[in-house]
Amino acid sequence: MSKELRRAWALLDPSGRLSAPAYRGFLMRMIVLGFGLLCLGIWLAALGLRWSGILVAAGTLPVILATSIQTVRRLHDRNRSGWWLGAYILAEATSLLPLEGMVDSYPIPVIGLVLAMLGFFVWFFLETVFRSGSPEANRYGAVPLDCKRLTLHASL
Repeated sequence: MSKELRRAWALLDPSGRLSAPAYRGFLMRMIVLGFGLLCLGIWLAALGLRWSGILVAAGTLPVILATSIQTVRRLHDRNRSGWWLGAYILAEATSLLPLEGMVDSYPIPVIGLVLAMLGFFVWFFLETVFRSGSPEANRYGAVPLDCKRLTLHASL
């Protein structure tokens, strides 16, 4: 297996740990790549190349998958289970509920739900992006050797 293929395959491996600086760099590259693909797909569709635009925009799905898997590795570095990402996804799905229709009838529960979701989002963001990992080995592996470098090259 070639070196580049191993690096790409490492994006889909949720085992191990990922340091905060490495995760921040990876996250920024994936955000730029995802938005770039989405904009290119919209532009191609606007030019009348609808199927090409859809295929290019569908390229964001592997980006989302790789980002989710690397977020699990980041949670492992914080000595947390990857299931916390499932809680985040559930909170995101809850935010899609039509709450504006219920706010007139049940204002206090809706405000409480919105504040709880906001609090969870802020906590999850701070936990994964800014907080440093466990200082010693934990149940998910040893401390990442190089905190400033991903195990994969930034060749994306």
